[in-house]
Amino acid sequence: MARALSALALAALVAFGAACGKPAAPESRVRLQVFGDPLEIAAYRALVAAYEAKHPGARVELIPVGQQRDHMAKLATAFAAGDAPELFVVNFRRFGQFAAKGVLAPLGPQMAASGQWIEADFHAPAVEAFRYEGQLTCLPQNASSLVVYYNRALFRAAGIAYPKPDWTMNDFLAAALNVRSRARDAAGQRVYGVGFEPTLIRIAPFIWAFGGRFVDDVDKPTRFELDRNALLALQQVKALAFDLAPPLAAYKAEDHDARFARGGLGMLLQSRRYTATLRATKNLDWDVAPFPRVRAPVSVLHADAYCQSASAQDPAAAQRFVAFALSDEGQSLLARSGRSVPSRIATSQGPAFLDPTQAPASARVFLDAIPQLRRTPNVASWHEVESKADVLLEEWFYEAPPAGEREGGESLREQVLFARRLRDAVQPALAPPQE
Repeated sequence: MARALSALALAALVAFGAACGKPAAPESRVRLQVFGDPLEIAAYRALVAAYEAKHPGARVELIPVGQQRDHMAKLATAFAAGDAPELFVVNFRRFGQFAAKGVLAPLGPQMAASGQWIEADFHAPAVEAFRYEGQLTCLPQNASSLVVYYNRALFRAAGIAYPKPDWTMNDFLAAALNVRSRARDAAGQRVYGVGFEPTLIRIAPFIWAFGGRFVDDVDKPTRFELDRNALLALQQVKALAFDLAPPLAAYKAEDHDARFARGGLGMLLQSRRYTATLRATKNLDWDVAPFPRVRAPVSVLHADAYCQSASAQDPAAAQRFVAFALSDEGQSLLARSGRSVPSRIATSQGPAFLDPTQAPASARVFLDAIPQLRRTPNVASWHEVESKADVLLEEWFYEAPPAGEREGGESLREQVLFARRLRDAVQPALAPPQE
């Protein structure tokens, strides 16, 4: 009997102890899918590790994907199978296809309601880019722009001054020409003046710089058409192909990023994400300059955001991670990696981003560009528009000019014909023909 009472007393004591000191149940697993090169993925791993260290019991499973096209394909497959990750990072030009299907949670309103999101703390152009039909669907992690990376050693070798903050398109073209004609790489070979991918997102700031446009309405585009100023911009872009940029065969043999990193390219048009790679490149003297001005300063937005699947089993756990990632601590981690321009205003103006001991020396170029940033549409079909346009733009950029037009550039007739071909190819994606 006494033994039975002792057992009962022990059971009661265990039950009491469990009730008073019961360990907290672990948080639900949160899967986060991202894309990037190894250095970018390493930055995300550091972000996840910092979050888990600060939130005992929390678990974030990072799903890294090397290429953006594979990232998008993997997301599409996961959503179709009903097994989408709770969180993923995506560009503003890509999230619309998911928002249109109703598979994303409206992070802005939800996190604002819980006090985890204050819109005024973040750069407005990046925030605005992730509104879908008036609702802030995803929350931006960066606010980058297209800038000109330039090799300072090649500029010195060509006897030309470094770009100034107010440099013009003519200055840009002259620099490309001088580097091409005067500078040599480490092996003594001629280098190319400038490199960039002839895609719509890269050509857009040229069009805007000349006062042109290619869609009727950035929020609700229904018509794709290059106006006269846009044609002038195309003429300027085509001029880069006349010996200043690597020809197609050279580009296929070595992409522009790799060519710039080894010193074979004077200038490169790229976004902030390339900084992490260059910081790890030895013996390269480089800096950044703003996109060259024609009329008023302008550049194109490059921004990614955290999106949450509407089917997330534990939305609160996912949003706690997003809140940390967008806090000063979380934003500083990615900023120190060189990967991004923080979307949080205070962090972008702080030492994590503007570290004078880290390249580029002219990091403020990215911040100065923010008030002038413009974006392309974010509608569901925009990925299809870009996919069709980019094929034609690459073909047009690399094809040889008609006989006798190499020095003078393409004729207006050739530009108009190409513009019509481009419009006819992509217009159905914006406004399919009525049946």
